[in-house]
Amino acid sequence: MSAQAFTLIQGTVKLYVNPKAGYTTSLVQVRGTFTIAASCTGVPLNFVFQFDAKPLWSKSISGCTAATWDTGWSPYNKPPATPSVGNHLISLNVVNPSTGATSGSATYSYAIYAAPASPRAQPTASPVPTPSQGCAVGAATAGCPSPSASACPVAMLPKAGTGGWADNSIAALMVGAALPIAGLALFGPQTLLAAAYRRRRFLTLLGLSAMAVLALNCTFPTTASNPQTSPAAAVTPSEAPTPSPCPA
Repeated sequence: MSAQAFTLIQGTVKLYVNPKAGYTTSLVQVRGTFTIAASCTGVPLNFVFQFDAKPLWSKSISGCTAATWDTGWSPYNKPPATPSVGNHLISLNVVNPSTGATSGSATYSYAIYAAPASPRAQPTASPVPTPSQGCAVGAATAGCPSPSASACPVAMLPKAGTGGWADNSIAALMVGAALPIAGLALFGPQTLLAAAYRRRRFLTLLGLSAMAVLALNCTFPTTASNPQTSPAAAVTPSEAPTPSPCPA
C-alpha cells in the first residue's frame, strides 16, 4: 500500500469589516489575515468571505510575508443577502487549495440599521419686516433715509419790493410819453400849432408832463425804508446735522 503525506498549516485568522455597522443601503468592505508561528512556508491559501452563508468575496494568496498572509481591503460590495434590519453574520474561511482542508476561520457580527429618511426641503422663512425707527425730520440718523431738499413754503419767500429809483424813472417816462399823445388826441396837431395864441395850451401840457415826471420820481419816507433791526435770538447748538436751508 502506498500512502500520501501532506502538511497541515494551523495559524491565527483575523477578519476586518468596514464599516463596523451599516444601513440597509450601505456597502461593505472586508479584509483577512492568516498568521503562523513558524516561518513563512510559501504555501498558497484561499480566503473565502461569506455574508449570511452566501459568497461575498474571495482571494487567493500565493505566499506570505513575515509569516502572515494578508488579502488587503476588498472593494466595497453589496451584501448578497437581503440587508434587513438586524444582526448578520460575516465569516472568513482560510482553505489550503492543495488539500481542501480549512486552516482557520473567523466570524463577525454585522449590524444593519434602517436607512435615514431623505431630508425634506424646508420652506424658506420669509423675512420679518423690522419696525421703522423714529427718524427725526431733517436729521441724519443711522438707519434713516438721508433728508432730501424740499420746496420752500410760500411764507418763506421774500415779499415783493416797492421798486427802486430806476423802476420809478421808467414808469414816469412812460406816463410822460403818454401825456403828449393824449394831448394831441384831445386837441389835435393843427389846433396846437396853428395859432400863436394857442401855444399856452401846449406849454401848459408840457409843464404838466414835467410835474408828473418829478412827482413819480420822488420817493416818500415809509416805515419800511428804515426798519428797526430786532435783536437776534440765541441759537441753541444741535449735534444732529440739518438739511441745507432754503434760499432766503
